Amino acid sequence: ASAVAAAKKSGTVHFKLLGTESGKTESIVGDASGSDGREIITAGTVEIEALVVKGAAYVEGNAGGLEDQMQLSATNAATYAGKWISVASSDAPYASLTKAVTLASTLTELQPSGKLSLTAATTKAAHAVIGVHGGLPGGATKGTTGSATLYVSTAGPAVPVVFDATQTTSGTKETSVGTFTQWGKPLNLVAPTATVAFSALPLPTTPAAG
Repeated sequence: ASAVAAAKKSGTVHFKLLGTESGKTESIVGDASGSDGREIITAGTVEIEALVVKGAAYVEGNAGGLEDQMQLSATNAATYAGKWISVASSDAPYASLTKAVTLASTLTELQPSGKLSLTAATTKAAHAVIGVHGGLPGGATKGTTGSATLYVSTAGPAVPVVFDATQTTSGTKETSVGTFTQWGKPLNLVAPTATVAFSALPLPTTPAAG
C-alpha cells in the first residue's frame, strides 16, 4: 500500500518489462503519468508504439505490428508501416489505448494478489529494496499457477523498483521482469505532426481471429 501511494504521488515513471515464454521474448518500454504516456512493444516480428498526449492518441508500427494489433491486411499493413495513425475519441481502440499507457494501469499490473509476505531486504537495480510476494496480479486464471514479487525501495519514497513474476499455463512457463526508474520526472511527450486518421484505414469488416 505504501509503494502504490508513493508511486501515485510521484505522478510519472519510466519502465522496462521483459517477458519470456518458450524461448520467445516480448519487451515493453514505456513512460506513464496520470493521463499521458507511451508504450513501445517488441515481440518477434511485431513492433508497435502507442502514444497519448493531452488526450490525443496515436499508434505507429511496422507491418507486423499493424497487422497483429490493428487488424490490417498484410498489404495495407505494409502501406501504413512507419506512419503515425491518429485515433479519435470516437474510434474503437481509443479507450483501451488511453487506459493502457496510464500510471494507474501500470500499477494495477504490478500488484501481487492474495496472501502477501515480505522477503528479506536485498539489492535490486542498485537500490536497497524489500520484496512484497504474493499471487499473480489480478489473481491466477483457471489452469494457471504462479507468483509475483514487487520489490520496493527501503529508502523513501517507497516506490517500486523491480517486478518479478513467474507463471505456468498448461505446462508452459512464462517469466516477466520489470524495472522502474525516473519516478516523478517530466515525460516531455510530443505529439506527431503528420498523421493518418484511424477512421480512414481500410479495416476488415469482421475482427481478425485471436
